[in-house]
Amino acid sequence: MDLARPRVALGRFPTPLHSDDAVERLLGVDRLLIKRDDLTGFGWSGNKVRAVEYLLGDMLAAGATNVVLAAGPTSNLAATMANAARRHGLAVDQYAYGTEPAEPPPALLVCRRLGTSVHFTGSDDRASMDRHAAERVRCLDLAGATPYLVPRGGASEIGALGFAAAAAELDEQLLHVSAEPGTVVLPVGSGGSISGLLVGQALLGVTWPVVGVAVSRPVLETVAVVRKLTERGASMLGLPQGDVPEPTIVDGRGAGFGRPEPAETELAIAIEAASGLLVDPVYNAKALRWLADAHVEGPVLYWHTGGSLGVAQRLIADVR
Repeated sequence: MDLARPRVALGRFPTPLHSDDAVERLLGVDRLLIKRDDLTGFGWSGNKVRAVEYLLGDMLAAGATNVVLAAGPTSNLAATMANAARRHGLAVDQYAYGTEPAEPPPALLVCRRLGTSVHFTGSDDRASMDRHAAERVRCLDLAGATPYLVPRGGASEIGALGFAAAAAELDEQLLHVSAEPGTVVLPVGSGGSISGLLVGQALLGVTWPVVGVAVSRPVLETVAVVRKLTERGASMLGLPQGDVPEPTIVDGRGAGFGRPEPAETELAIAIEAASGLLVDPVYNAKALRWLADAHVEGPVLYWHTGGSLGVAQRLIADVR
């Protein structure tokens, strides 16, 4: 697999791949494997460290002086990037939608503690983050700096390379355990992870069925975002576009992004009690709830994307 792009090693890979009988029973799935990207080993990063490794490599190769993020106040990507950028002396600006929360979520506290300058757009429109971040890049350019813009979730063709590499990691692990993945299921927000996984499949020549559970945007909008990212990724890597599988996206939003439903929370707590696997309310609780309700025939490989800061936020809310 040719992914010879600048990359800064941050995580500990490969992340574990294992079965869990307790989670299997709770989900009603016949034969379950769990890919543990909650154990990537870099702060609270989860799967986002895969994207940050390539994004940071690209910005250092470009001589960047400033990082500009479009990222909400609960963003795992922002917390991961704040940690990684600080090590390399890069100034970070984060543009979040809405207004300053009275009780800052853990991710926002991490970003500020690591030196990120956080700005709120004053609008509940999440697209306002993109506009404000782009304007900050323009101002930095005019001031003679070298800014690097990171879109929501790190979802660019460069960031998606992290999951293209993860496809090869998984393929090798499956050979060692003599297992077939069946259906691969993962939560989808900004679309970078599933896009990279699909491009990685094309590079490997494998055809695992992949289902992305949309937790943020509506399904059709998510499909459009993922297609755009896979097209850019395929072009960058010299792949024929027809080689990249079409995305299969299902709706797992429930009450909406970052709004857990009681059934999702109950399932997350049951999984934690039975297996010790931490399940965040924003991404994995919604995707696992969909998986439990969908009765997908096994074997199923669930890609746990992390979200420990989200778990902490849920626990703080429970105490309050």
